[in-house]
Amino acid sequence: MAEGALSGVAKGIVGKAGDLVAQEIALIWGVKDEINKLKDTVSTISAVLLDAEAKKHNNEVKLWLQRLKDPMFDADDLLDEISAEALRREVMTRDKKAKEVRIFFSKSNQLAYGLRMGHKVKAMRERFDALAADRKFHLDERSEEEQGRHKAREQTDSLVRAEDVIGREDDKKAIIESLLNPNVKENVSVLPIVGIGGLGKTTVAQLVFNDEEIEKHFELKLWVCVSDDFDVKIIVKKILECVKHKKPEDLEMNLLANDLGKEINEKRYMLVLDDVWNEDREKWSKLKKILMGGAKGSRILMTTRSEIVAKISESIQPHVLKGLEEQYAWSLFKKMAFEEGEEEMNASLLEIGKEILKKCAGVPLAIRTIGGLLYFKKTEMEWLSFSINELSKIRQNESDILPTLKLSYDHLPTHLKQCFAYCSLFPKDCEINRSSLINMWMAQGFITYDKKQCPEDVGHEYFMDLLWRSFFQKAREDEFGNISEFKIHDLMHDIAIQVMESEGTIIYPKEKDIDEKTRHVSFGDTLHSSLEIPISLYKSRRIRTFLLPCQRGYVTSNLDSSTFSAIVASFKFIRLLDLHNMGIKIIPSSIKKLKHLRYLDLSKNEDIEMLPNSIVKLYNLQTLKLSECEKLKELPRDINKLVNLRFLEIDGCSGLTHMPNGLGQLTNLQTLSRFVMSEGRIDSVPRSYGGLKELGRLNELRGNLSIENLNQVKDVVLEYKDANLKEKQRLHRLDLNWVEEDTDETGVVCDMSAVEALQPHINLKALRLNRYGGVIFPHWLVTLTNLVQFELCSCNKCKYLPPLDQLPSLKIIHLERLDSLEYISNSERDYSDSLFYPSLETLYIWECPNLKGWWQGRRDSFPSFPRLSDLEIEDCPQLTFFPSFLYLEVERLSLNDCRLEYKDANLKEKQRLDGLALNWVEEDINETNVDYNGRPKDINLKALSLKRYRGVIFPHWLMSLRNLVKLKLDSCKKCQYLPPLDQFPSLKIIHLLGLNSLEHISDSERDNSDSLFYPSLELLQIEECPNLKGWWRGRRDSLPSFPRLSHLSIWNCPNQLTSFPLFPYLERLGLSKCSLNLKQSLERMMINNKTSSGNLPSSSSPSTIVAPLSKLSFMCIEEALPEECLRNLISLRTLYLIKCPLPQGMRYLTALQRLEVMDSEVVDLSNNWDEMEWQGLTTLLSLKFYELPKLVSLPVGLQYVSSLQKLNIVECPSLIAIPEWICKLISLQSLVIWDCPNLKSLPEGIGALTSLQTLSIYRCPILLKRCKKQIGEDWHKISHIPNLEV
Repeated sequence: MAEGALSGVAKGIVGKAGDLVAQEIALIWGVKDEINKLKDTVSTISAVLLDAEAKKHNNEVKLWLQRLKDPMFDADDLLDEISAEALRREVMTRDKKAKEVRIFFSKSNQLAYGLRMGHKVKAMRERFDALAADRKFHLDERSEEEQGRHKAREQTDSLVRAEDVIGREDDKKAIIESLLNPNVKENVSVLPIVGIGGLGKTTVAQLVFNDEEIEKHFELKLWVCVSDDFDVKIIVKKILECVKHKKPEDLEMNLLANDLGKEINEKRYMLVLDDVWNEDREKWSKLKKILMGGAKGSRILMTTRSEIVAKISESIQPHVLKGLEEQYAWSLFKKMAFEEGEEEMNASLLEIGKEILKKCAGVPLAIRTIGGLLYFKKTEMEWLSFSINELSKIRQNESDILPTLKLSYDHLPTHLKQCFAYCSLFPKDCEINRSSLINMWMAQGFITYDKKQCPEDVGHEYFMDLLWRSFFQKAREDEFGNISEFKIHDLMHDIAIQVMESEGTIIYPKEKDIDEKTRHVSFGDTLHSSLEIPISLYKSRRIRTFLLPCQRGYVTSNLDSSTFSAIVASFKFIRLLDLHNMGIKIIPSSIKKLKHLRYLDLSKNEDIEMLPNSIVKLYNLQTLKLSECEKLKELPRDINKLVNLRFLEIDGCSGLTHMPNGLGQLTNLQTLSRFVMSEGRIDSVPRSYGGLKELGRLNELRGNLSIENLNQVKDVVLEYKDANLKEKQRLHRLDLNWVEEDTDETGVVCDMSAVEALQPHINLKALRLNRYGGVIFPHWLVTLTNLVQFELCSCNKCKYLPPLDQLPSLKIIHLERLDSLEYISNSERDYSDSLFYPSLETLYIWECPNLKGWWQGRRDSFPSFPRLSDLEIEDCPQLTFFPSFLYLEVERLSLNDCRLEYKDANLKEKQRLDGLALNWVEEDINETNVDYNGRPKDINLKALSLKRYRGVIFPHWLMSLRNLVKLKLDSCKKCQYLPPLDQFPSLKIIHLLGLNSLEHISDSERDNSDSLFYPSLELLQIEECPNLKGWWRGRRDSLPSFPRLSHLSIWNCPNQLTSFPLFPYLERLGLSKCSLNLKQSLERMMINNKTSSGNLPSSSSPSTIVAPLSKLSFMCIEEALPEECLRNLISLRTLYLIKCPLPQGMRYLTALQRLEVMDSEVVDLSNNWDEMEWQGLTTLLSLKFYELPKLVSLPVGLQYVSSLQKLNIVECPSLIAIPEWICKLISLQSLVIWDCPNLKSLPEGIGALTSLQTLSIYRCPILLKRCKKQIGEDWHKISHIPNLEV
């Protein structure tokens, strides 16, 4: 169990007990005294829990804590159940007439319930009393502040051998530069080195401390290891010991401070404070005051894992230490794992080593620990075994990485410990949504707050605290600069798993045994069906979390209704239930039994049409996620009973037609992503439908809100005012969407008073108006001075925009499909560049057919956007003049189908341009449009896209783009020659599309060695180049290989490709309608591999020894490969065969999971094709036969593929029967039969497929008739299948 969890649960029990005692219902039920006694008992135990957890290395204490765990959680569940019943009483009293209420509140009912609960509470208290009496050892009461002081780090010193440190020279130089900076104003300044444990902060500080330049600059150099006990007196004594080289006398604090002052005053000193944890500003201020007597230029260099520590030290800019760069990490790993020169003799270990190295994430301590272990393992088998079986179970010594990192956890406050440990439920490298995680913490009761606080805000403070302490790493930000997603360092994830212990687990495929006492479970891969839920999980009756963090949107999953009901029946104490994207159609009404449930995620179940009204009996529910439930027609009518609901997400619920009446009573609601108004006149709306006035009382709404189906007529003004948008000061984004018919040419006039009534609060940061029908805009728009993003879409009558230049914070403007817009600004005033859209960074203008320019009339001079970094203009064919964008900040530019003059863009001066897309209009192209006078600078452009360029050759400036990473040439139909692309050393991605005149990729005759031939290229896509004949002119005796190419796709290049480079390291290959001889290429690669494997230069990539195409995981081809070629495809997981027969040698594809055979006139499979071939496919999960007109029956060998889960048979008109042996496909979950008109019946054996969850039959007239419900001749064979689509 996570350290701190029991303390947190105990606090929750005390809090719930206090709340219940204060309620009248506790007196009515007669349980007030018992609950009070329970509260006192738990409070007494809680007082010593921190001390017990600090001493749990003692076996007696550890055993006592283990025995305490179950009663503590049981007591929490019991009080939560009583609280839920009290809440139900409160909600039900709203309807005094209900018969159910009268029965519920009858005297006999009250007494019976109270008596039952009283016995349970008393029995619970007696369990605690027994445990308290059983404790034979002493425990102290310990405050939160004292927690974490029980384990000190080993003392550090200033000694380090520079030759032992790899990859930190740049960090050392940067820190020394900061320390010696003469422009720092303070006499004594502080420079923190911040980073996670194991990165080498102490090592870098040692390097700096011993540097010759530092030695000369400072009169005194002092080193103190502070560790976790930030006692000012102790630190002063340590500093004095460094100065005097002897231990000082044990004097009073003021005498010690005076003594130190005499030693450092007027001296330029450097003091290293290593391993600082203190976050108490007052303690730091006391120490700093003593140290301020040094001469000007004195420095304090501090190492810490916490940004909070760095912040309170009032330091200069901290130096944030990161993981080692790949080359240095590899150098350190080789040094630790191999004897000198051994790696060259053991080339087979190099690739395994690089995979193991990824686990270390550049952390030197991890690299040293793992490399040191591997030093004693000499064979490939030992290294592979270590990588697969041992890496996650390393025995950690005190110098190893996990104990070092765990110190950070030991110093966390108890409330943060359980929050961090909970993150172990997410798989490694998973991007976690910040908002969702906070809601999960709330659901589990981890967030402690008083009535004046908002739990989401407190949860955000928890999150930021963990981020500042380096437990989390930022991954993504939203448009407002707020963290939206984050990751956990792999090593920190190991700590989370370690401290979570058996309390939570991630379930992986084929895992069967789940500990009955487990409380939190997640699934480490996509959950495809109910069958993948271990049976043993249902026996874990105390489950509080059921989480699906890996449920991918593009994967079809299926959870049948019986499994949903089983989850409800088994997990009655569950707090968080995540069933998103599980193919659910019906929610069982029994869901009301989950009275403890706080978090329910049903999103992306697109077939759900209705929620049972019983769902409103989940009175504790805080979070309800329904986004992308596309067929959902309405929310529950009695939604107002969900009195604790705080988060309602309904994005993408396109079937919703209205909001329920009573939604506005949910005054705890913090997030409401959409509000759908009923279409039609207000006086015709049914009373059960809620109007916009439902928003009136929901003034705590935050985040994003989209209002849909707005009208623009007079009779809505009062209702829109009642929405009270002006008071919703925590909304960040507002989308206003009008109904379609109000913006057409039917003569509907937009009533401005209705639009004015929708005025939002001035704090709004993003506004989107969609289908707004006015000619001018509401007056309130220019008052939104905090607006960061503004979007207009399909506002077809709009002729003028509001004065957007008066919104100083505006960073993003999107203008899309504004048919009547001719000019963006109607202002005549002149701007200096500093005043012209001072914050604008992103500008998109799409499909504005009448837009002529920024201003009406031509101007002698144009202002420039001072900060614009992303400009995209598309389908604006009349746009001819525009503000200039000359400044260096530009990072991405796309000009598509517009007539702007490219010379005005001054592209050659844009040294920070990161991406450039130039798309010409169809009719007016020549190469001079894009060229310009003067030699271009060597700019830093990384991505270039040219579309519909009509030059025969490409502009000369293209060769200056030495840093180019991605190149796309699209529909350049006159292009006959490409530039020498092999001279771009950084080029990783090449897309060549629609180059009708191109015959050869390269015009160069020189032979390239593999090390020089496209050294960085990873992805090559060639499509619709009908005249392409090869890479070079003529045939070549030897062909170079792409050293890094992992993805090759060639489509619709029908000419014989006579010469093409080799591609031995591919991971994905797609060939369609092209004449590349794959067999010949593979044979040449195999010959090359044999001749070169024994003579590798030391500089060669380790991948060069890999068998050709042994990394290939995906292949789509139209040519059957010979048997000898298939032996290499040991990693192939997906194979598409188009217009070609199944190859001999398929048994070698031992990793194959998905096979599709399609569009072939030759495949019939009726020749009893070698059964042994099918028996080799032991991992095959999905098989599809598509458009095979000669397929009469399924191959006999298929019966041996017992791993098969999905079988699709589509458009096979000659198929006449499904064989009886289909019953042997024991893992089959889905069977799809479409467009097989001659299929006459189903076999009896289909009834034996107990795993089959889905059967879909379509356009099979004979078969459909036999499968009619109840009356069909084959109905008895399929009636057991849960999901029938017939």
